[in-house]
Formats: sequence, structure tokens, C-alpha cells
Amino acid sequence: MWLTGWIGTPFGSRKTPMVIFGPKGTVAMTEHLTKAFSEDIRIRIDDEGYSPSGVAFAAKDIEPGPVYDSNGVKVTAIEVNHGEKIKPSFGYVVEYDGKKVVLSGDTKPDERVAKAAEGADLLIHEVAVIDPDLFKTYPNYRAIENHHTSPEEAGKIFAQAKPKLAVYSHIVFASQPPTQDVPEDALLRRTRTTYQGPLVIGRDLMSFVVSDKVEGFAPDGTALK
Repeated sequence: MWLTGWIGTPFGSRKTPMVIFGPKGTVAMTEHLTKAFSEDIRIRIDDEGYSPSGVAFAAKDIEPGPVYDSNGVKVTAIEVNHGEKIKPSFGYVVEYDGKKVVLSGDTKPDERVAKAAEGADLLIHEVAVIDPDLFKTYPNYRAIENHHTSPEEAGKIFAQAKPKLAVYSHIVFASQPPTQDVPEDALLRRTRTTYQGPLVIGRDLMSFVVSDKVEGFAPDGTALK
């Protein structure tokens, strides 16, 4: 996203610093990334003539609360529970023109997400599905699972918040034997034990339009005009 967005391509060619907000340590991360890729950056500036400003960062360490407010777009950071040793961890509430989208970020089930997402147009939430057989051979998977939200737990968050549409993203999935395909049917089935509302399983490059023209969704996520 950073370096590829800078190089001269139809999907890159950034000429201004990359704006990034995040928990304490974000500024330090960007500084060290710049150092780690300093030779790549030097060569591309010299050989391909790219603007140095396009590979710079405009980074800011943030705290919970309002973090961005411009042109009618307001972003608020909410602290979430990603585990005792991973603090702080943030989710985000994005508001514009009376619409609200909530991103859970990485989190265990957290009432703060449900509260922030009450009546939201879109709630995008993480979820974890790990084959119990993996715990026997790779006990570290237990720790991984403990940092995330199960489908049943996510369903309870959805049921409490009642968003117009719930979406799964950042799907933490591991199976024995390994497979790249997320078991969508099983994921939906487990979620439906605690939530019956509109739900979509996110995929790469999926996008959503939040519009006054859409009045609601069928249980499978299909828009009702």
C-alpha cells in the first residue's frame, strides 16, 4: 500500500505523503519502514524520478476519541479488547451525511463495539474459525483464537447492535489439513445460532454503497429496494 502506491503506475503514482493514523507506535513504525527500505527508495528516486514527497509519511499516534474530521467525514477511534498483552487496539466509527459504518478492528467480543454500532448502516467485524484438532499439535493456535471473536460471539454482537448489514472481514481461519477456502457455510451456520439478521461474508475487493435508496436487506444480504 505504501511503496506500491508511490511507484509510477495507474494504481500508484502518489505525489503527497501517505496519511496514516494508529495507536502508539504508528509513527515509530513508519520511521523504521522508511529506514528499512531506504535503498529501494533511493534507487527509485534516482533511477525512475519519483517525487520524494510521495514516499513520505504523515503519521500520527492517536488516542480513543475523534481522530479525523474533514469535509463532513468524521472518524472516531474506540478501544477494543484484542487481549491483555496487545494494548491499545482500536476499532473505528466512520460517519458521513447521517450514515454510520463501524469497523471492529482486531478484537475479542467487546460490548464497546456493539454499543458503537447500534443502528449502524454497516458493521464490519472480524471473526475466527480454527479447527480444534490443530490445538493438539500446535497449541499456539489456542492463543490466537483467544485474541479473536468466534462466529457465535460475533452473532451476539450483531444481534445487540442491529446494524442494517453485518459483514465479516479479517477472517482468521485455520484447518487440518490446511486449505485456503474459508468454510462459508459453516461460518454462516454457526453465526445463525445467535443472529438472524442481514449478513455477508466479505471477500477481497468487495465494496458497499450506503445509500438512502436502499431500505433494507434480506437475511442473505440481498438489498431490498
